[in-house]
Amino acid sequence: MSDLLDLDDPTATILAVVRSLREAGIESAVYGGLALAAYGEPRETKDADVAVCGTGAPAAVDALRRGGLDCTVAFDRVRFGGHTVTRVTLLGGSTATGLNVAGLVEPRSARYARASLERAVPVSLRGQMVRVLSPEDFVVFKVLSTRERDLEDAATVLRVLAGRLDLGAIGAEAACLGAEIPDHDVAGRLARATAQAAE
Repeated sequence: MSDLLDLDDPTATILAVVRSLREAGIESAVYGGLALAAYGEPRETKDADVAVCGTGAPAAVDALRRGGLDCTVAFDRVRFGGHTVTRVTLLGGSTATGLNVAGLVEPRSARYARASLERAVPVSLRGQMVRVLSPEDFVVFKVLSTRERDLEDAATVLRVLAGRLDLGAIGAEAACLGAEIPDHDVAGRLARATAQAAE
């Protein structure tokens, strides 16, 4: 049996990424398709997406390499809607097989980036504790994103967890972010996700 990390396994990859960031003192929370699965609605995913605050490629690459992951920067702190995103390609080599991408997603509101990490919830993943964005913050992160797929993910959480979500907190956060990030249609995208959830 090989001790090599299988980068084609998204769960193993996210665990390695989160562990490497944590050991370097970088706070993060699982985001993306694996977070959606934690809320009870699995969907196919490969990327290892994490929410961060104030972390770009230099610090991330240093942390990942110290954690034994060979990697290269695809792009650093590029603006996508209401986020800045850093993408690091994880490469197979002496410690891993396959290929994957770590996405570091940071809201363009530093206030909200910090608050969302503070609200992240601990979850056991393959026997290891990781922090995952709260469902409410997952919805807001998806609204801050730009793709239609992101709105579908937000709508899924709104529908699946309908009676358990704090809709008031989502609405209040969206209103604040609309003022903080005026060039992104936060209110309009939340309205679209809400409408999709009701279909």
